[in-house]
Amino acid sequence: MRSILYVTAIALGIFGLGVGIRPDYTFEILLGIFLPYIVTTIELFFIFHVIKKEPQLTTKILMTGFVGKMIIFGIYLLIIFNFYSFAPYPFVISFAGSFLAFHTLEAFVLKSLY
Repeated sequence: MRSILYVTAIALGIFGLGVGIRPDYTFEILLGIFLPYIVTTIELFFIFHVIKKEPQLTTKILMTGFVGKMIIFGIYLLIIFNFYSFAPYPFVISFAGSFLAFHTLEAFVLKSLY
């Protein structure tokens, strides 16, 4: 469960860095970090919960998580870009940066489990 703390630390670090550079885009940066953080935290929670009971289900969780992420992220981006007027560059940069950072950490966590 320590990995969830690492994800939180990375999210706060990205948020702090983004707000430190451009404080006028705080809400866009927060929106860009929010959903990747929530999805990664939930997926890691399920992986840690299942790996102790049935390690074979880990692949099923990862595949379901992948498809679910693509659907959720697509809907999220569609809603954000169509119904909220904002500066898109800070949002896209924080979304992409947090997405890459969280999934890199998730890959290291999975590697350490096996």
